[in-house]
Amino acid sequence: MLSQYSVVVPGVANAKIDTLVKKSGEKGAGVSRASFIRMIRKAKKAGILVVHKTYRSSGGFAHNVFVFQRFDPTGETEVIHRGNDENASDSRAVHTENETETINLLINHQDQKINIRKESASTNTTTENPSLKDLDETFTPDNVPNEFIQTVKPFYNRAIEIYRFWQKARLAYDKFNFDMPLEFMISVTIDAFKTTVFHYKNRKIKTTFGQYFYGTLCGMFGVQKRKEHMAKKPRYNWLDAMEC
Repeated sequence: MLSQYSVVVPGVANAKIDTLVKKSGEKGAGVSRASFIRMIRKAKKAGILVVHKTYRSSGGFAHNVFVFQRFDPTGETEVIHRGNDENASDSRAVHTENETETINLLINHQDQKINIRKESASTNTTTENPSLKDLDETFTPDNVPNEFIQTVKPFYNRAIEIYRFWQKARLAYDKFNFDMPLEFMISVTIDAFKTTVFHYKNRKIKTTFGQYFYGTLCGMFGVQKRKEHMAKKPRYNWLDAMEC
């Protein structure tokens, strides 16, 4: 079941456990969530899988990422054939199918570069789960425009920091009830950030960097709101007035 969810990045499955349990029930008798977790533990102990935790941008754990590891399926071959002598042809077919799938999975996994941090130990056998504050800008959520990320990352290159600055931009934007979406006002948010950096480097900021950025945004958005209001206001027709 995990291998069926390892198509986008061969050898890596990021489906939720509840989803996998549900799908197993649709394909046959199925297993319980507890049984699935026990099988995952056995696979980890046998060196077949490595399980990595992921983190939500808002904090807390998200679903796991399951990464297949190279292992020798020879032991499985012997168990299958010895335990089912009366159905040798069926066992051989099942084993051949599983072995082919496993080999293809391992070859594909070997060709891919999986960007998951591992603990730099001499044995290289243990893995480290990075905390939210350790994630770089490549982990920033998709709803943050890339132009904004590229502007902020030379000064704040952690994903959580970039995301918080964008949240401040969202809060300032929501105060003015614009007709235009925030994503179409990226230039304003970038100008506000650059202005904040300039005054910070010039030692003109007496509050925190984030507070000054928010205040600068509110001022710039106020100017944009007035422009939007004037654009919607009907213009006085001087020619018609003169004819009257």
